[in-house]
Amino acid sequence: MPDQPIERALAGYAQLVELLSASHTPEFPDPHVTMAQMRVLMLLSAVGEERMSDLAHQLGISPSTLSSLVDRLVEAQFVTRRDDAHDRRSVLVSLAPAGNQLLDQFNELGADALRSLLEQLTPTEIVTVNQAIELLVAAARRVSAEEPRT
Repeated sequence: MPDQPIERALAGYAQLVELLSASHTPEFPDPHVTMAQMRVLMLLSAVGEERMSDLAHQLGISPSTLSSLVDRLVEAQFVTRRDDAHDRRSVLVSLAPAGNQLLDQFNELGADALRSLLEQLTPTEIVTVNQAIELLVAAARRVSAEEPRT
């Protein structure tokens, strides 16, 4: 069965996430930010300034849902919103410095959790992990290059 190794990797990943979630819940940088809002911040971090309509499409949500999310993020000063000088019908959204700082803090929590795990491994095991991560990064780059940009 060709998908068996993939299913095993997915099951292992799910088990890892479950164990990490059960062992400790890190202090989230801002408990008022929802997961939906974090998705907006992470996408803006990846794509830079973007039209609201394009963001909604990329996130798979309606423009009105995105508008509500962005309203709260603007109010919290995590994003900025401005009219598009080239298209009066469009509104552009970008990450504000406070949004960048929140994402940096969030990423540091993940790095701390991974660091704790890696410290439990032997040097040889860490080499294996590094090789696996390099393979996953390369695969992610290939997938990213294949996806059309809207």
